[in-house]
Amino acid sequence: METNNTEEQVTNEETTLNDPKAVLAALDRAKSDAKKFREQKEQLEIDLNSTSQKIAEFSGRLLHEKVLQKISAEGIKDPKRLLRFMDMNKLEFDENLEVVGFDDQFSKLKEDLPEIFDPKLRVGGQSDAGVKASVTTQYTATQLQAAKILGKL
Repeated sequence: METNNTEEQVTNEETTLNDPKAVLAALDRAKSDAKKFREQKEQLEIDLNSTSQKIAEFSGRLLHEKVLQKISAEGIKDPKRLLRFMDMNKLEFDENLEVVGFDDQFSKLKEDLPEIFDPKLRVGGQSDAGVKASVTTQYTATQLQAAKILGKL
């Protein structure tokens, strides 16, 4: 029976306001607390966004440097030149901060740009690639022009 009496007292207290000024003061405090928490939340969101931008910037720089190091480790003398041909959007880090996707792109570049990777082509180039005649055969300029016109070269 005691529980019924306490429930009735709570119900009676809820329906009647003993001190309306105290209730209004509590409401004002609640409003000011809500405003303070909302401002703190907005400030924390701004801080989170700026921190995320800084992390993305430093992550991009780290990825750029790691890729340059990997290209240099492959024996390329000017890695920045080769970096222009790589799609940095397809490269990312794994949990050990190793670059994922580098090997696939690098092997594709080896196929597409063999003159960068082959020392013979790098030094000598393919200056005689247009002439299909053997090196031992000496043609005059007139003979070369005639052969080109006739489609023999």
